[in-house]
Amino acid sequence: MELLAVIAMIVAGAAVAMFTLIAYTLARRTAEHEHQDDAGTRRDRVAASLLFHVLMAGGSTSSDAMRAIRRTTGLAAPVTPSIDVTTWGERYAQMAAPSQRSWLLESAVQLATADAKTIPLHQYVALLDLSFSLGFHTDALARLREQYQFDYIDPAKAGRPREADRAGGAAPLFVRERTDRVALLRVLRLESEASRQEIIAAYRKLVVEVHPDRVHDAAPEVRDAAAARFIEVTRAYEVLMRE
Repeated sequence: MELLAVIAMIVAGAAVAMFTLIAYTLARRTAEHEHQDDAGTRRDRVAASLLFHVLMAGGSTSSDAMRAIRRTTGLAAPVTPSIDVTTWGERYAQMAAPSQRSWLLESAVQLATADAKTIPLHQYVALLDLSFSLGFHTDALARLREQYQFDYIDPAKAGRPREADRAGGAAPLFVRERTDRVALLRVLRLESEASRQEIIAAYRKLVVEVHPDRVHDAAPEVRDAAAARFIEVTRAYEVLMRE
């Protein structure tokens, strides 16, 4: 009898241990799924907020921006207005795969150009901010500009789109001009013998100085001039990094 009791205790202990192991495994899997769902929800909210910022930079109303985001991307996540694009873009880049980062930038372009192929200068600056914060430090946006055939209006040139300065619009919107390297380096306040790392460092330092957000409370002409300077610096950097 004592032997049977011992065997029964062993069997019962093994059953309890097995049950505990199964319960632990199921709980862990549930927690992992919930964590993945939470991560996906946070990623969608960041993405929606970034797209919302791009649309608002183009003059959309809040309600129109939300409808466009849901219709075009399927994102129904709540948005946070008045975000810092660089911070939020970098946050998205940390939690997203390369394909998701590419999707977000292209979605932003699709939304910005849905109604017109010429977008406001400030909206183009928002797209540039998004592109760089997502980790696209070369000509990703330029390639999308070629693909979707869009351009921006430069108020410094009487509101004319930039294609108006290219043979009456006969030239394509995406042009890789053979610009003098020395002139491009001077835009970044560098000498003719600058290395690739020096170009990167100079751009990162200069873009902070000339970013339009530094003069967001200034008169419209001051903001437009700052945006134009920001794009000039960025374009010089893009061309130099392609060499």
